[in-house]
Amino acid sequence: MLVGYSVGLYAKMRKISNDKAFNELLERECFSQDRALLEIRPLNQLADIEIRDKIYRDFLSMLRLEPQHKRCLTNMGFLNSTIENNLYKSVPKNYIKRRIVANNLSKKYNLEGIPGMYQEEDFKWLFSKYNGFFVPVFDANGYIQGLSIHLDKAFNDNQDIWFSSNNKINGTRAKNWIMKSNINEYSTSVILTDNLLLGALATEITDEPVIAFQNITNSYMILKEIENTQIKDIIFLVRGNNNLDYIINRVFRDLIPLGYNLDTKYVSNYKDFFNDNFNVSYNTLNKVA
Repeated sequence: MLVGYSVGLYAKMRKISNDKAFNELLERECFSQDRALLEIRPLNQLADIEIRDKIYRDFLSMLRLEPQHKRCLTNMGFLNSTIENNLYKSVPKNYIKRRIVANNLSKKYNLEGIPGMYQEEDFKWLFSKYNGFFVPVFDANGYIQGLSIHLDKAFNDNQDIWFSSNNKINGTRAKNWIMKSNINEYSTSVILTDNLLLGALATEITDEPVIAFQNITNSYMILKEIENTQIKDIIFLVRGNNNLDYIINRVFRDLIPLGYNLDTKYVSNYKDFFNDNFNVSYNTLNKVA
């Protein structure tokens, strides 16, 4: 069997990374008891959503929401019942804790195809450390598509990243999932936001159709979600003025010539959504575009 020491020694001798050494040793030397070549795929295909939902729900049930993260959600305007129902949980910082959780999960499920989960050199399952909390991304049927992570501090101007294990041993890449609610074929308007927590809050306090996303670089996914509706009015819910240029020039520039009525509502604080007095700037939106 391969062990971590063997991989590390081989890597030092070859002057290569541990991951590369691990893959080379697998190809050359690692066999099961049946003498069949043990194959570890570097990237798995995404598991079906029913499987992802079941595993992620069990995974989150093994975690707790730290007080500072609960305060963060409460300050945003979330009710305790919503925090519980939406399954927000903190990412464990302790390596042993993460290892135990992943190992217990692997005894019950095949974790191949589950974004965020990967194997270490001893073939034990793990997930990475982040300073923040998990945000489940539900589909229209209530299934968890994947997990986002709301970071305590922004990294490279992003405070929300996907829970992914791309480029990890037996890892799986996350997708840019969209969370939507209250949308049907008769919908005439929709609220859009590039923040999943803000989208969840909007869903909690309004019956308006809502689409929330992150890391989308074009409008194709949004257009696909509203193509079979009667939507003509689109409201961009924006966290201050900082990301307006991103929203217009990188994501939704091509919506303007399609005849949609576009408004922007600025939110400097999440609780502002409870107020009726938003800065609506349709003229500014067209000028930027």
